[in-house]
Amino acid sequence: MLDAMLHARSVAVIGASKGTTETGGAKLGAAALNYLVDHGFEGPIFPVNPRYEELAGRRCYANVRDIEDEVDLALIVLRAGACVQAMEDCAAKGVKVAVVFAAGFAEAGDSALQDRLLAAARAGGVRLAGPNTNGFINAVDNLVCCTSSVSDINPFPGGDIAFIGQSGALGGSMLGCAMEEGSGFCYSVTTGNEADLGAADYLDYLIDDDRVRVFALLLEGVGDVPKFLAAASKAARMRKPIVVYKVGLSDIGAEACVSHTSALAGSDRVFDAVCRQYGLIRVDDLAELLPTATVFSWVGDKLPRGNRVGIVTASGGISGVAADECHRWGLEIPELDAGTKAKIREFVPSYGSVRNPVDLTQQVRSFASAYQDAARMLLDLDTIDGVILLATMVGEPRASIYGKEFSTVAREASKPVIVGWTGPPGLASKGYPMLQASKTPTFRSARGAVKAMRRLYDYRTFLDRLAREAAE
Repeated sequence: MLDAMLHARSVAVIGASKGTTETGGAKLGAAALNYLVDHGFEGPIFPVNPRYEELAGRRCYANVRDIEDEVDLALIVLRAGACVQAMEDCAAKGVKVAVVFAAGFAEAGDSALQDRLLAAARAGGVRLAGPNTNGFINAVDNLVCCTSSVSDINPFPGGDIAFIGQSGALGGSMLGCAMEEGSGFCYSVTTGNEADLGAADYLDYLIDDDRVRVFALLLEGVGDVPKFLAAASKAARMRKPIVVYKVGLSDIGAEACVSHTSALAGSDRVFDAVCRQYGLIRVDDLAELLPTATVFSWVGDKLPRGNRVGIVTASGGISGVAADECHRWGLEIPELDAGTKAKIREFVPSYGSVRNPVDLTQQVRSFASAYQDAARMLLDLDTIDGVILLATMVGEPRASIYGKEFSTVAREASKPVIVGWTGPPGLASKGYPMLQASKTPTFRSARGAVKAMRRLYDYRTFLDRLAREAAE
C-alpha cells in the first residue's frame, strides 16, 4: 500500500488554494499544490476546492468524488474539523492513501477526533499518514507532497539517504542545513501523530529500495515495536546503517513528545540497549544526525578495520585538541615508525611534529602537496585504519589547494578520510565547496571529525559481530 503513497501515480490536493498569508508565505493549500507542480511531478494532479474552477492551470473539482480518474494519493490540507468528512469522501472515491496535514488531534488533547478520522479511513480501506504532519518527499521521482519551505530548494540534490522523522518542522530545517553542506537525499517522510502509518512502516518499506543506502531517524517514540525491531534487523543484514536521534531523554523532553505528536517516549535505557543490539548509530546531538548519515553515505564502503587513526594538521594547538578528542571517544593514535617519520621530516621543519599527530606547521604554505603526501604515507601503514585531516585558518587561494588535495586523497584512499575544517568557510569560497562536491566528509570541528570516525568504527565492529554470530 505504501507504493500508492511514496510512488503515487496520481495525486488529489483536497483544500488546494492560492494566495499568501499575512506573513507573505503561501497558504498551506497553495504550498501543497505548488510544490507538487513546481518540482515536476509527471502524474495527474487534481486540485479539490469548491471555491475555484481552476488552480495551477488545472481543473479544480468541488469534491474528490467528482474526479473521473483513479486517485492513488490524497493530500488533505484542511482544518482539523473538516478532515473526517474529507476522509469519508476519499473512502467513497477509492483513494488508497491520504496524508492529513492539520494539527489539532491527539497531540492537542482531542483523541476522539483522531479516532473518528482513523475509523473513517479504515472503514473505506484508506491508509492514513499523519495527522499533524508536513508530508513527504520522494526526491527521485519529483513527488513532493510537502508543505515545508524546505521544498523551496528546487531541484533537490540527489542522494541515497532516507530521512524519517516525527517532527515536520525539525525535519525540514535539518534537511535544508544538510543540503547546504552538500548532502543529498532520496526520501523524506514526516510521520506526525502516526494514527495509522508509523516510522516502522516506512522503515520496513524503504529498506528494500535499492536507492536507499542509509537511514536517518528522528524519533520521539516507537509505536509498532516488533515491526521496528524486525526492520532494524533486516537493515543490519543488508548493511544499511540506521543513524538515529531520539527525543525524550529527560522527563520534560518526554512530556514535550506527548504534547507534540502524542507519542510515548519510552525508556531511554531500553532504547539504548536496542541500538547496541541492532547496530543503530545513535547520536547525542540533533545537529549530528544528518551529517553522520552523510558520512555513511559517502564513505560507508570504507569502514575502518580498527580504531587507530592518523592525524595531519598544520597547527600544534588543533593537534592537542584532536588528541584529547580521540582519547575521549576511544580512538588510538599510534606513534609512527622511524622510516615514516624520516620521510615526513623531509618536508616538515625541525620544530614540527612527525610523531602522530603530524604537525606540518605553517611552513605548509611553502609545500603545496605537504598534506597530501603526509596523509598518503599514513594511509599506507598497516597500523593506521583511517586518517583525519585538520585545517584551521585557511583563505584563498591556499584553501583551493587544500580542497583539491584533501578531495584527491579521500577519493583515492581505501580507508576513510575525514576532514575537520575549523576556519570560516566564507574565506575558503572555492576550496571548501570542493570538499562538498567530491563527497569528502567534512566537519567544522576536530570533535565532529573524531566522532564520525568513531561511529564508522563502531558500525564495522557491529557488522563483524553479526558475521561471527551468523557463522556459529
